[in-house]
Amino acid sequence: MRPENMPGGFCWSPSQRVFAGISFAMILAFAATLALWAVDPRVIDGVSVWAKPLKFELALAVHAGTLALVVSRLSPSLQTKTSLLGVALVFLAASTIEMGWIIFQAAQGQHSHFNDSSAFHRAMFSVMAFAAIIITGTAAVIAKVVWRDADFAAGAAVKSGILLGLIGGTILTLVTAFAIGAMGSPYVGGVPLLTSRMTFSGWSLIGGDLRVPHFLSTHMMQAVPIAALLASNLQGRHLANPLVYGFAAFWVVWTLMEFGMALSGQPAVFLTRYS
Repeated sequence: MRPENMPGGFCWSPSQRVFAGISFAMILAFAATLALWAVDPRVIDGVSVWAKPLKFELALAVHAGTLALVVSRLSPSLQTKTSLLGVALVFLAASTIEMGWIIFQAAQGQHSHFNDSSAFHRAMFSVMAFAAIIITGTAAVIAKVVWRDADFAAGAAVKSGILLGLIGGTILTLVTAFAIGAMGSPYVGGVPLLTSRMTFSGWSLIGGDLRVPHFLSTHMMQAVPIAALLASNLQGRHLANPLVYGFAAFWVVWTLMEFGMALSGQPAVFLTRYS
């Protein structure tokens, strides 16, 4: 029985509980981290030690929430599959490792990424990289389930948007993440001064910053499905699918353009006006 058909309330499948629970936990962690930011004066590279946990908590809340929503539209037989719960639990384990280490290192006033201070820190960075692959790759696994679900509770355009967003976002996220790992830093052309970075995000305003295309890659998983939902509500519904594919293509081209600019040491297009 679908959640909307349950008498007297909403029924969550086991896998959906896990994804939604992670999202809710990250929202709570985000609120707690904001409070810590307000009272803890320590900084790393000129910004609060809690800046990185804050950004990762918000990103993971959105990512896990997206997966929870997608799972909620699967047919009942797929929602309750043990294998899907297994995927969700692996995602939970990877998220716990990733966020646990980031928060722990922030509390210590140390870098969680690209920390070469000891063999242990280098090993933990490798563990984090593996956990990040699992967190990202889970979206592609869910997309495969959606693709094979003939009874997926969404129109053709929305289903296409979900598939394009999750699969395209997974591929581009991994490509940009591996590039950052290979470079040993998100910055191309030197680390910018605090005054030459964008507020909150820390993106460079004067040089290349691979976190910009990485951000676009990750949030393709939300942008394209949202565009598909909007397109499906237009009067000319026969145009919905072409619009979805067109928007997905635009997002990929934009991401690759920003990726190329970052690799060449140039700031993002929209950041030139910001500066």
